[in-house]
Amino acid sequence: MLSAYYCTKKMLDDATITFLMGKFIVGMLIFVRVTGMLASAPFFQNQSSPAHVKIMFSILLSVIITAAYWDEHPVIEFHVWNMVLLVFKEFFLGLIIGFSATAIFHAARMAGGIIDMDMGFQTATIFDRNNNTPTLIGEFKDLIAIMIFLFLNGHHHLIEGMYLSVKAIPLTTMAFTDSTILLLIKMATLVLVLAVKMSAPVLVTLFLTNLSLALLARIAPQTNIFILSFQLKIAMGLIVLVMSIPLFVVITKYALTGFQESLYTFIMTLYPGRV
Repeated sequence: MLSAYYCTKKMLDDATITFLMGKFIVGMLIFVRVTGMLASAPFFQNQSSPAHVKIMFSILLSVIITAAYWDEHPVIEFHVWNMVLLVFKEFFLGLIIGFSATAIFHAARMAGGIIDMDMGFQTATIFDRNNNTPTLIGEFKDLIAIMIFLFLNGHHHLIEGMYLSVKAIPLTTMAFTDSTILLLIKMATLVLVLAVKMSAPVLVTLFLTNLSLALLARIAPQTNIFILSFQLKIAMGLIVLVMSIPLFVVITKYALTGFQESLYTFIMTLYPGRV
């Protein structure tokens, strides 16, 4: 009787250890996916956010998701090379999901970079391609886009998208489908189109300013147009930039309106056979 009792206790202990080990593996892989998303997602990837806060938030979110979707994932056996491949896959998947949400912010920074180059703020990059000078107007537009993003609860949609990705894409499965590649192409096109729309008022103004300076150079050749163009282009660009902020807000808000749907659609394309 005593030996049977010890055998039963040992079996229960082995079962408990196996259960906890399986849960730990699932939680670790979900933590890697969440960390990858936070490393590339808008607002969360900002360097001003403390690293330890991001880590604690990733752990908290991973624990919650693991508790919610524990029964829906297959049993993952612990093998070193298998775990290494799964960790790389999960981190890459998180990066892709976070990157898919940054198209509008890349468009805002690109629009500011175009304006900076035309106004002369990025002249240093013409002589030194390795110059890491930030785009001043690009940073300004990016901050406005982040404020609109938070106002529209975009950070909530990112967290909901992570929940959906764990449910829709199993930890052992991921594939780039034709729909995924098509959506990535559309995102690249969207970045270019939005960047042109966001920078259009200032670009048109600077073009008309250059045209006016060219006419002035023909009428009054003795005028030093080269020196005059620096002050005039910066002044006109900043005036129109301030006046066009409401238009930039409207364009960004309209682009972010379908953010949740586009994010969910992109996540669903990463599971083969679903889309």
